[in-house]
Amino acid sequence: MTQSTKRWLPVLVALFLSGCASWQQAQVAEIPLPAKERQQQLATLTQFELTASLGVKAPGDSVSGSLNWVQQDEFYTADLNNFIGINIFKLQTTAEGALVQVSGESHQAASAAALLDYLSGWSLPIEEMPLWLKGMTGASSSDLRFDPMGRLTSFSLLDSQNRRWQVSYPKFFPDRLSLPQLIILESSDTRLKLAIRQWKML
Repeated sequence: MTQSTKRWLPVLVALFLSGCASWQQAQVAEIPLPAKERQQQLATLTQFELTASLGVKAPGDSVSGSLNWVQQDEFYTADLNNFIGINIFKLQTTAEGALVQVSGESHQAASAAALLDYLSGWSLPIEEMPLWLKGMTGASSSDLRFDPMGRLTSFSLLDSQNRRWQVSYPKFFPDRLSLPQLIILESSDTRLKLAIRQWKML
């Protein structure tokens, strides 16, 4: 590195950081919709895609990777890849039931929850996932808590396998729908952390 470059390097770094700060300041957070209107719009959001980092800690096992979830009305497809991009499993639901492809083999059952329980030995509230992904509750939910802006911050969920989960939303995206950015689910022996990178409406 020349003496001239050394002299200019601190200036270039300062300009770069200044530019980053200006860009961050330009990302002004939107005011969330009123609680009732927000819930109405979330209820109509039935076709979307999201990408997220997923971590699951279960008895004697742990899984982490990148999740791609595509929701098409009542059906969905979920792809989980490990940190180097290799597919761990692919789950697809249809009117005929649920299909999982893992390690080159296909498995089918009446529900996604039954398949996961059979293949992994641990239960996740995946049947209710289209709701809690958006920050909404179902019929088996209780102990709902909201922040001053009317956003759901936590609730208790009884899943289709009759297991109790605590769901919390520590962080939201700064948009009018305040879609969840970080979701944490905990049962008596399992913890799931979902850090959503991007939402896409289809």
